[in-house]
Amino acid sequence: MSVFGKLPCDVIRLIIAYEAPNLDSHLLDWRSALRLISVSRVWRVAGFSVLYSTAFIHDKLKFSQFWEPEEPIQFDAEYGGFRALTNIELIQRMGITRSVTRLVLEGCELSSSVSLILRAIDVCALSSCSWTQSLRHCFRTLFNYESLDAKCERECFAGAVTAASYLVQLLPSVRVLKIGAKGCGDIQLAFVTEVLYLCVGQASKLEYEGPMWFSEPISGPKLDVVDIAVEPHVDGKYPIIDAHGPRSISISLMDAPFDWSWFQRNEHGVSFDRLEWLTLVSAKIDYAPTVHGRLSGAQFPQLVHLCMSNVVFSTIDPMCLINSPVQCVELVGPVIHMPSFDWTQLTHLHTLKFNFGYVGVEQMKNNFIARSNRLFEHLRGTMDVCVQLFSSSRVTWSDVYWPRVTRMEVVGMSEMVNVLKAALQVPDLVYLGFTLLKLNEDNISRVLSFLCNIQNEHEQMVESKLKTVVVRARKDMVCGKLTKAFESLKWYYPGLEHLALTNLDPKFLK
Repeated sequence: MSVFGKLPCDVIRLIIAYEAPNLDSHLLDWRSALRLISVSRVWRVAGFSVLYSTAFIHDKLKFSQFWEPEEPIQFDAEYGGFRALTNIELIQRMGITRSVTRLVLEGCELSSSVSLILRAIDVCALSSCSWTQSLRHCFRTLFNYESLDAKCERECFAGAVTAASYLVQLLPSVRVLKIGAKGCGDIQLAFVTEVLYLCVGQASKLEYEGPMWFSEPISGPKLDVVDIAVEPHVDGKYPIIDAHGPRSISISLMDAPFDWSWFQRNEHGVSFDRLEWLTLVSAKIDYAPTVHGRLSGAQFPQLVHLCMSNVVFSTIDPMCLINSPVQCVELVGPVIHMPSFDWTQLTHLHTLKFNFGYVGVEQMKNNFIARSNRLFEHLRGTMDVCVQLFSSSRVTWSDVYWPRVTRMEVVGMSEMVNVLKAALQVPDLVYLGFTLLKLNEDNISRVLSFLCNIQNEHEQMVESKLKTVVVRARKDMVCGKLTKAFESLKWYYPGLEHLALTNLDPKFLK
């Protein structure tokens, strides 16, 4: 037996989880992980509990629009005219249905996949015949609701609640609750939100994407992670989130206004007793963020990381943060909304991140260079200052002066030469990263010309503190000639210790 076959089962499961981190949420990741258990019989036995704990149902039509697999999928199924990609039949043939603890539906409209849901419940031994018949009746009532009169509509809403109750009773061990309700009708929303409220009391993690349709506060004694992406609804109610329990809260706004009153208050205000990570994201990138109210009198005794994307920082009273142990603040949005704040008041802060997004016509119209220069000139403190931007050719790098910036990541640009020349205008820079989404032949020639003639035409950056340069590019751009030319940067920056030209992670392109 090889050394791999002698590994303990716990180690094998860790290896499988490391190599295929998304195998419990996506069918193709799960399918690619199957090769791992072909190492030996020991690996196969050890991997069963990891690989076969999840049953998948994907809408084949919608799925094929976003992903073209390298090999034909062997998990086709058809139920009542609904074409699906699923591993349910495979699980049944292998006789391991009782290992299933998770059911994942992706890209499926509930009304078209009811029969497959019922099939999954049957196959995976989650129900008795009586449960299945009850569910079948409730699902039919729930989804056949076109042209309803008032009485039938009331019956459908009642059926939605009943179906949700049955389903949750069949799945008593739910710990991670992921609900995608985007585009659902009102009766379907009644169903999924009822599932949410019935499960949230036992769940440790909640992910919800869909319209604002909430009737009760979202809270649970074990709830550690709350991730909500909401869009407006004509009759919707915004969520009330228990501020006291979760360790991580992420709220994404899809054209829906955010209000600090979403968090439950007591007589002393809002106390985020256990919160360590707070993320507020507005998907609407403009110059008028949709945030109502201002948070004051709140307490963050455990907060470590704060991220605000297209949500102005001034909506939080700085006094709320001054006594918190926050170590990292990340601000995403146009430079016009970046605050002039004395960051030394946050005594535990060691990382400050600015992500300016796409710097194109709109930001340049709003004096991007002058505003960003002024922002960094007034920074005080000893924290690391990181900058990320999606640059365009409109940025005049020769006018940039960004003291206190220690790390910079420039994404999707062809102006690499101008950034390399501007290093002395970012005098504290120690790390410079490029993520190149596209370089045409002219730009590649320009980069090669600069690098190959660097010793003859340019002076050394002897005063630069730059230690690391990392360039991530598409595989077809990482050629031997370009790799060799980049070595000349070690002459240009005498203090350079690490230089890397690597392939761009394909996940970045999705």
